Amino acid sequence: MTLGQNAHGAGGLKRTGRRLLPVFLVFTFFLAFLVNLSLGSVNFTPVKILRSLTEDGSDSYLIWSIRFPRVVMATLTGMALGLVGNVFQSIMKNPLVDPYLIGTSAGALFGALLGIYFIVNSIAFVSIPLMSFIFSIVASMITILIARKGTIIPVVHLVLSGVLVSTLFSAGSMLLLNIANRTLVGGHIWLYGTFSGMTMRDIPLPLVSFIALFISTLVLSRQLDAMSLGEREAKGLGVNTEFVKWYFYLLGSFTTATFVSKTGIIGFVGLVVPHMARMIVGPKHFRNVWTTILIGGTLLPVCDTVARTILNPVEIPVGIITAFIGAPFMFVLLKLKNGS
Repeated sequence: MTLGQNAHGAGGLKRTGRRLLPVFLVFTFFLAFLVNLSLGSVNFTPVKILRSLTEDGSDSYLIWSIRFPRVVMATLTGMALGLVGNVFQSIMKNPLVDPYLIGTSAGALFGALLGIYFIVNSIAFVSIPLMSFIFSIVASMITILIARKGTIIPVVHLVLSGVLVSTLFSAGSMLLLNIANRTLVGGHIWLYGTFSGMTMRDIPLPLVSFIALFISTLVLSRQLDAMSLGEREAKGLGVNTEFVKWYFYLLGSFTTATFVSKTGIIGFVGLVVPHMARMIVGPKHFRNVWTTILIGGTLLPVCDTVARTILNPVEIPVGIITAFIGAPFMFVLLKLKNGS
């Protein structure tokens, strides 16, 4: 066999791998969803899950009224946080940007708890998602303003500023929880994230925000590709950088707020998932956006299943599991960034 034939054969294998990859990711996504629906304090076989669709009883109630909404919310949250991380990393041209690391999630949680406190104590009748959104913006802006050095935002400055702002708003959340320990019972677990107690009524608003972000990312994928090169280069290609930057910044913060107001803080998903997607399909957004939501929608529900089964019957916050994955990943990224 000639060298040319070898090269042609290798190229054919690569093309076949690229075609099969989407099929593999979709298959893994649905398989993980079924496994997550099957495992818990009580395990069910796939056959039992299908039979429960036409049956009434405790098993059917446990699967479709308790476990199904939880797995759906975990799936959507993984998709949304991964996508927000992907977009934020592009518009800020920084591989370490993540809703958790820049304080967006901590601000959103503080706003949600403050809104709940106002409503429960009849101080004011406010919208919890709106309060969450406002404080997510405030927290993110403080982080960026502190980290900014001229026209650039150094990686180390961003990380340190994010830690500072997250600590500040997390302390505020803890203060609220301690002041209102009778009216916000069980709220402490929100500091580390949980899908416990989810119902289908919790899903519509986060779902709408995720769909809006997903469609916007696909429609403006070329502009995001240009933004990944830098603002000067994007302007040279005719991109309205200020519009793209603020549009995705506000929409990404709103999406984060709608999920955090339901689940609490879940860190590192927005950091890890986009990098995994780029390693698999490359930097082009139209392709890696699909990969991001499939990986995020697979990874986070698996983490949640581990969180609720590993110490059964005790359930640990899902944010602890994601931190065990994300913290070493962030360490590696920092070392690589410093090395380059």
